[in-house]
Amino acid sequence: MIELQDVSKIYTMGQVEVKALDQVNLKIERGEFISIIGPSGSGKSTLLTILGVLDLPTEGEYLLEGTDITDLDDRELSRIRNQHFGFVFQSYNLFPELTAQENVAVPLMYARVSPKERAKRALELLEMVEMGHRAKHYPSQLSGGEQQRVALARALANNPTLLLADEPTGNLSSKHEDEILALFNHLNSEKDVTIALVTHSPKVAGYGSRLVTMADGQILSDAPIERRYEPVDYQTESTSRMAVGGGKEA
Repeated sequence: MIELQDVSKIYTMGQVEVKALDQVNLKIERGEFISIIGPSGSGKSTLLTILGVLDLPTEGEYLLEGTDITDLDDRELSRIRNQHFGFVFQSYNLFPELTAQENVAVPLMYARVSPKERAKRALELLEMVEMGHRAKHYPSQLSGGEQQRVALARALANNPTLLLADEPTGNLSSKHEDEILALFNHLNSEKDVTIALVTHSPKVAGYGSRLVTMADGQILSDAPIERRYEPVDYQTESTSRMAVGGGKEA
């Protein structure tokens, strides 16, 4: 579905050039749940912005379904972002003056969906993430975990090809972290949503099926996760989990 070929990203800060990504090669297939892990400054968030076409590489090629998109103009890139990608961030990024339902409907407005259909689709998505009963509430009336559920529903509004998550549980308690990660697992396994998730936490990374480890702008390793964290069950809230590769109960 997506292939990066020898992708580098260089930022110029005054007289200094910083290479945030250095000759990265990466393939993402449909239905995968990729965890990208590494310390601060490793390039993992830069990689996510490149994958989501929020920025373009300085060097290399980005192939989306076989087509190189690195030379497209801003208008076409905006269309691709809206149609192919959903984004979930650590800080939720909800509009404080809009209700949960109105927040979820924002991408549909840009896609020129009718107001009636926007409202219907937004409510369906909120119900999918068990937030239908909070549809008319504003972000200030919601907990952190609830806000992230709304943000996740919004990210799914246009049926994205790839869901991109940057430290999506970084501001959450352990309980809410488990709930959100269980929801990610449910979307991947039951709804066939392709996910790329950036984290510095081995536990969070362990919910994925494939682990990409980064340092100094390069991919150090890329391998399947043999023993995944067993998520909190989406319906029954079971709390049994397995550690990444270790076989020990968390």
